[in-house]
Amino acid sequence: MWQQLTDEAYFNEFRSYLSSTDIRRILRSPAHYKNPTIQDSPALAFGSLVHEFVLLPDAAEARYRPKANVDGRTKEGKAVRDWEASLAAQQGVKFIAEADYNAATSIATSVRTHMGATSLFTSGVAETAGIISDFLGVNCRIKPDYRTDNHIVDLKTCVDARPDPFVRSVINFSYQVQAALYVDVAETIDGKKRDFYWVAVEKDAPYAVAVYKASDEMLEHGRQQYRKAIDLYKECAALDLWPAYSQQVQTLELPGWLK
Repeated sequence: MWQQLTDEAYFNEFRSYLSSTDIRRILRSPAHYKNPTIQDSPALAFGSLVHEFVLLPDAAEARYRPKANVDGRTKEGKAVRDWEASLAAQQGVKFIAEADYNAATSIATSVRTHMGATSLFTSGVAETAGIISDFLGVNCRIKPDYRTDNHIVDLKTCVDARPDPFVRSVINFSYQVQAALYVDVAETIDGKKRDFYWVAVEKDAPYAVAVYKASDEMLEHGRQQYRKAIDLYKECAALDLWPAYSQQVQTLELPGWLK
């Protein structure tokens, strides 16, 4: 079923349900799934900020404000900081670095003025969770950035949104696995076949945007990978064994691209 869930409910109440991140950790090794490293970096925080300004602009504008550029050691600066703290406590306003605020709002403007991106972010819903208790024999959860009856959109901030660099990012971070899982779980929930799109936006000015549709071949590769991960997960769960890498000595060959 589709549900409007807070991030806290999605990540805590349904933690036992496999997500696309869990699937990709399992593909690295079951041990990486069982003992995940919780990532909390400025890059991830900025990516989340951008998502809010692009997908939920009204809520983001109400929640975030740029931190005033003042010296908090001066009388005037201390008064400004006290005012910011009061507003944060009373209204939940979050003050962020002015550079981050300006970049996030500029990126949102760049996405909204891109013809292809604008056509995708229409007549749908943002950040709605899909929860299913039996997907190939496991509990599963997804939370698409944006969903319509015809397609799912994933917003990605990146360094370079040109086709060649971005497709390398897709493969390096297994975005195709996420894409296939999202469209297949969504179809299992409501019976609707959807295309999958990435809206790639660069993190630095001029905040260039490119839109890519996942090909059938790309989705099929992702499908094979997530099914492999689910089979491995069920096997590990049955045995309660969560191995990492091979314990045998392996020979390291020159990669094909270097040859």
